[in-house]
Amino acid sequence: MEPRYQASQNIADRLAWHTASRDQAGIAANLAAGEDIPEVYGLGEAGLFDEFFCFLATFGFDKLFGKLDPKDKKRKSPVPFMGVIYIYLMRIIAGLQFFWHIDPVILHSQPLMRLVGFNGRDVRDGTCSRGVGKKSDDSVVDPEEPEQSFVNEADKNSKQPTKIRGPVCPGFIATCVCAILGKALEKLFNQTITILAAHRFFPKKVHALLDASEIESTEKCLGCGKVSKEKAPELRLRKGRIRKVVETVFGFKIWVVWDPNSRLPLALRFTTIEVPDIHLAQEVIQQAILNLGDHASLVSIAIDRGFMDGKLLWWLTSLGITFFIPAKSSMDVYKDALSLIPDGIPASREKTRTRGAGKNKIAVTDSWELVAIEGLTSAGFYGPLGSGSHQNANDFSPNPINAVVVLSDPFKKNNPNTDTMVILTNGSLEKPFAVYDGYDARSEIENGLFREAKQAWFIERPPQNTKDGFQAHVYLTLLLMALT
Repeated sequence: MEPRYQASQNIADRLAWHTASRDQAGIAANLAAGEDIPEVYGLGEAGLFDEFFCFLATFGFDKLFGKLDPKDKKRKSPVPFMGVIYIYLMRIIAGLQFFWHIDPVILHSQPLMRLVGFNGRDVRDGTCSRGVGKKSDDSVVDPEEPEQSFVNEADKNSKQPTKIRGPVCPGFIATCVCAILGKALEKLFNQTITILAAHRFFPKKVHALLDASEIESTEKCLGCGKVSKEKAPELRLRKGRIRKVVETVFGFKIWVVWDPNSRLPLALRFTTIEVPDIHLAQEVIQQAILNLGDHASLVSIAIDRGFMDGKLLWWLTSLGITFFIPAKSSMDVYKDALSLIPDGIPASREKTRTRGAGKNKIAVTDSWELVAIEGLTSAGFYGPLGSGSHQNANDFSPNPINAVVVLSDPFKKNNPNTDTMVILTNGSLEKPFAVYDGYDARSEIENGLFREAKQAWFIERPPQNTKDGFQAHVYLTLLLMALT
């Protein structure tokens, strides 16, 4: 699909919050009553962006974006920094797959450039004369061949800049965006979430999700990290055991605390890809609590096995935050929970849903079977000291932890060879399905945030193949996903 058409579609989808339809009966009634008839006008890309920039100014977000200016140049540029930022925000919202599509789609659009402060002459001729007098390499004429003079003159004219140059070049936009400091991006993100919380964009009690995702880059990316991990090859015809291969991945990693109710992020951290998931878990959760302030409270959080750490879980308990995390099959608490299934509290439920459409529509009943086990003492790592030799002391007393064993659910029926899931929690077991649903919501951050950011918002396509380019693009992309 042509980039301009795709960009127009993305802008309309992401910025058109309200749609209007023609009410023929209402119009006839108003005409009969002699009332004025309002008209509905369609908005183009410039009109939609104008409304969005007005939204940013209403809540004070434009002032926060203005503080991103690194001011790293001694001579001030004639192009204002806010104009550069607004152009890059347009690029992200337009969903341009490659950064250099910004030139024909955005920089050559007079209505869009007028919004950020450029006039028609700036769009046509540019804001400077750099590149106007560029000559071709084959402009040397042989005096013995007069025809060559005509050919080179025509070729030289064909290599002149296009009729519409745009106010600035894409390289200038990329340089300015990549010069933004990481601390400034973090401050912008946190202050934005604080403003949203102050205006009640979040519920009073937030049931959050925490997950980490890899942002892959190429090996030539400056400042990227790398990690080697085992991966099963994609062999469809081979049955039985498949030997895994070692794969080296380059790039970065992000940690996000996300609210599935409002579908807004609470906190974000960015670093290289080799850093373990548990390394920044407590820091990003603490930042989420600070961003919410007194306007909302974090009451529960669902996390994956990669965040299994006794100190982290005990810290969440000390803050009064309920956690939901699946136990690893190699843990003693996992084996202990399976052995105590006969003594647990069973719970079951059924839900009917429809599958197909029209004549092929059928009703399907899904069933769940759980067993709640309270007060397990085999999780010695669950405490202020975490795992260590102190667990072997004679006076060591483990802290009890609750568990919910998932005997049957739709995923287990479709994958009977998978291990039985045991969900650990410090919360109450009066309603076992509250624990199951609390952890089951964790899949929403993978599908609703990370996959959307990579496939539709192109979060892995920075303006420059550097760490600074990835960091600026990641922060601004996730921020705009929240604001649109």
